[in-house]
Amino acid sequence: MAEDYYKTLGVQKDASQKEIKKAYKTLALKHHPDKNKGNKASEEKFKKISEAYAVLSDNEKRRQYDQFGSEGFSNRYSQEDIFKGFDIGSIFEEFGFGNNVFSSFFGGGGGKPGRTPGYSFNSGSSPFGGNGGFSNRGRPPEPQKAELELTLSLEEMVFGGKKTVSFNSGSGIDKIILAIPPGIEAGKKLKVKGKGPVDQYTGQRGDLYCNIRVAPHVIFQRDGNDLIMEKEIKLTDLVLGTTIDITTLDKKKIELKVPPGTKNNAMLRVKGKGIPKGENNSGNLLIRLFAILPEKLTPKQKEMFEELSKTGL
Repeated sequence: MAEDYYKTLGVQKDASQKEIKKAYKTLALKHHPDKNKGNKASEEKFKKISEAYAVLSDNEKRRQYDQFGSEGFSNRYSQEDIFKGFDIGSIFEEFGFGNNVFSSFFGGGGGKPGRTPGYSFNSGSSPFGGNGGFSNRGRPPEPQKAELELTLSLEEMVFGGKKTVSFNSGSGIDKIILAIPPGIEAGKKLKVKGKGPVDQYTGQRGDLYCNIRVAPHVIFQRDGNDLIMEKEIKLTDLVLGTTIDITTLDKKKIELKVPPGTKNNAMLRVKGKGIPKGENNSGNLLIRLFAILPEKLTPKQKEMFEELSKTGL
């Protein structure tokens, strides 16, 4: 959870700059590293109150913090952004802190008493840990991103194509045309750069992430790169063999032979008619054959089964 800077400094939200500065000085003196050597809890407190003061002592940062709240502010401002322009050296010099605070706690060294070179936070150095500097100095807060659930048909998932979706960008309803890549899987995320919400502060648009789910199909099921369908067949056709017609997912008609003596629940395979994965690596279409016995036999059928039974079948 993001910090409540007012609570950290122990001031009210309508506190004046004078009150904020006084509160920070009191807490900074109490948790000063030279007075609490080896005390990790006090060290952490010192870092937090310095961060809170860096925000609340800056009118623009404080306005943003009050407008968006602690969570919204932390999403917009990195630690680098928070300390940019915050001359901690001059502040500590004004409070009468010794130079040891820089060498023993902030990792600085040398330089003018009461000041460590580069700790104005415009140089890219950070006194609060990390790698000793920021690689993206002056970078504006990251634009917001958003997610939505995108339901595709099995055909859209397999073959891809264009799909229009509506999305609330924060400044109205946008209609976005998405390019669906062939063979995308359920559970994957489709990133659409620059099509997310509009940041009220920067005016920039973040990225949109579409979480892919697939609607159930009335005929086909997916199993990895294969597609599976069921085909009802007569018991006699399983025994004697036959020819069946099926329609593939891409609406093509295929004629298949069922060999004599085919077992119930046997699978027929149509190569390359599953999920496309490149020219020579597509999945297959599997057809499960099943026979259902009639609920009631006619007298003739019953007689014939009785005769078959006498033959050992």
